[in-house]
Amino acid sequence: MLGLAPRRFELTARIFQITVGIACAFFFLALTLSRVPIDAVGASLAIASPIWIGAAILVYGADLSLRACRWRIILRPVAAIPYPTVAQALLVGYGLNAILPVRLGELFRAEFLKTSFGLGRVWGLTSIVIERLFDGMMVVACLAIGLLLDAARRQNAGILIDVLVTGVVVFGLILFIALCFAGPLMSRALVRFPRLSARTVKVQRGFEVLRSWRSVEVAAITLIICLPDALALWLVVKAVGLGLGFADTLILLGVASLSTIVPSGPAFIGTLQFAYALAIEFAGAPPAVGVAAATVAQVCILLPTALAAVAVLVHRSGGALSSVLVKREPKLTPVGP
Repeated sequence: MLGLAPRRFELTARIFQITVGIACAFFFLALTLSRVPIDAVGASLAIASPIWIGAAILVYGADLSLRACRWRIILRPVAAIPYPTVAQALLVGYGLNAILPVRLGELFRAEFLKTSFGLGRVWGLTSIVIERLFDGMMVVACLAIGLLLDAARRQNAGILIDVLVTGVVVFGLILFIALCFAGPLMSRALVRFPRLSARTVKVQRGFEVLRSWRSVEVAAITLIICLPDALALWLVVKAVGLGLGFADTLILLGVASLSTIVPSGPAFIGTLQFAYALAIEFAGAPPAVGVAAATVAQVCILLPTALAAVAVLVHRSGGALSSVLVKREPKLTPVGP
C-alpha cells in the first residue's frame, strides 16, 4: 500500500500539468482570436501552397536529423548509443510533444532510451535539459538579433522585449543551476554526503559536458540547427502568402520557440497561434496570416511528426504510455545492443 502513494502523487501531478496546459491553450487561443477575424484566417489558409508546405516538411526532417546528431554527442560521455536508436527516441519525444500537453513527450523520450538501450532515466532527462538549454540560448539570441536589426524601423516592440527578457531570465537561471551541478562545489558536496542519492551523482556527471570542450561542439551544431529551423518557419509563412525578411524570420523563430515553454495543449495550440500572430503583426502583416501559418505548421508538420512517433511506439513498445504516466515497468522490445 505504501508503494501506491508515490504513484498516485505522480498521476495527480500529471493530471494537474495536463489541466494547466489545456487551460493555457484555451486562454491564448481566445486571446488571439478575439482580435483576429476568423474569415481572414480562413482566407489565408485557402491560398496555402502545397509546394512551400512540402519544402517545409523536408527541411524540418533535416532539422530533426541534425538534432539527433547533437543529442548523440551530448549523450556520448555516459553512453555510446547508435544513431538510429537516438533518432527514434528523439522522434518519439518531439512527436509526442506535439500531441501531449506541457511537453510530456520529453518523459517518453527518456523512457524510450531506457527501454531500448538501457540508459537510466536520470541521464536521459539530464541530456534533454542540456539540449533544451542550448536551444533556449540560441533562440533568445535570434530574437535579440532580430529586434536589434528591426529597432530602427519599428518602435512597437514592447511585448517582444518582454518575451526576450523572460527568455533571458529563464534560460539564464537554468544555465546557472546546470553549471552549479557541473562544478567542483557539487563534487565536494557529494563527497561530504555519501548517502546522497545516486541520482544526484548521475545528474552531476551528465552536466559535466557544460564544462568541457564538448560544449563548443554542441554549440556549433546548435548554430547549424538554427538554419533549417529558421528556414522551415520561413517556408511555412511563405506558404500562406507572406515572405519574411531576415530579421523578421529571426524574431518569429525566437518568439515561436519561446512560446513552447509556456504550458499548452496538444500541438502547442493557442500559444503557437499567439506567438505567430504577434511576430507577423510586428513584421507589418495582418495577424490573421500568423494564425494561419501557425495552423499550417501544426497540421502539416507537427501532426505528421506525431503520427510517426506513435507508429514507432506501436511498432517497438506497446506499453510505453502507461509506464511514463504511472511509473510502471513497460513491456518494450529491445531495439539496440
